Amino acid sequence: MLVLGADSSARQTYPSYLVARKLNIGDFLQRIEAIMALMWIITIYFKMAFFFYATVIGLAQTLNMKDYRPLTLPLGMILVSLTLLIFPNVVQKATFDKEIWPLYASTYGLVLPILLLAVNVFRKKIHQK
Repeated sequence: MLVLGADSSARQTYPSYLVARKLNIGDFLQRIEAIMALMWIITIYFKMAFFFYATVIGLAQTLNMKDYRPLTLPLGMILVSLTLLIFPNVVQKATFDKEIWPLYASTYGLVLPILLLAVNVFRKKIHQK
């Protein structure tokens, strides 16, 4: 915000990348956007690997499988296919984030945990009687 200003920051999709392009420290450290892009790629890779692992483990536990490894290849192929279908460009992702994500996140992040907590409390009361 301090480097680009409020208007430019609001209009840019990735304002931190633009700041990295404009950065110039003593004519020595210039245009470090490659370093920033590399950091983004590394963090996105580990984030997606963690989410994929959690999905495979969760699905294996849901299906009562002893080993999760047979699910990795089919689920990986489905994941790659869905990434190309769901968000083919940045504009559609921004639209999804603005219009659909709040409802989706509130359903799975708020309503479902409260429902599971209520079911757990109800089961404990029935089990105690």
